[in-house]
Amino acid sequence: MMRAPATATATALLSLALAAGCQTTVTTSDGGPPAPKPRDAEAPPKNARVNAVAVTFAPKPSDTNGNLLPDTLQTTVYLFSRPHKSPIFADGDIGFAIYRLGEAGTPDRPGPNPLRSWDFSRDEVAAARSQALVGPCHEIALSLLADGGRDDIPVESVDLVAWFDPADGGERVWLRGVRSVQYPRPQR
Repeated sequence: MMRAPATATATALLSLALAAGCQTTVTTSDGGPPAPKPRDAEAPPKNARVNAVAVTFAPKPSDTNGNLLPDTLQTTVYLFSRPHKSPIFADGDIGFAIYRLGEAGTPDRPGPNPLRSWDFSRDEVAAARSQALVGPCHEIALSLLADGGRDDIPVESVDLVAWFDPADGGERVWLRGVRSVQYPRPQR
């Protein structure tokens, strides 16, 4: 009868020895290691000057007046002081313009005939401040209907440009490149 407890003890010791040599490895579904834990980026200094602009926008403009023509593009504007990675708030004006494809020009020579432009004053920009996952931003709606405008623009695709004018009179900071936006018309 002594044999059963001895077998149980030997089995337990063998299991313990095998477990001591095991190692747990955590991987993702593609077999790679998990991503490092996210951490907050270091905030730019208080006296940081804006030298870069980034703009994101909704996948397509919305139709706010029910006539099936898109008229309002929701944008999110981020202001950066490179090389710092976090966006910042800054006092100044933000502007946008849309052009026919290929007619936007360059920052030093903007196109002469935008289809539409918007200028948001320092107070309007301050009122548009918001907080996104990446940090401080400005939520700005670009409505073709603003100031008596019309939503029947003559094209379905436009080039969007944007800029920031610092309140202290510093140099205008342009969005790098143009962004294409679709204003699709309904099928008739």
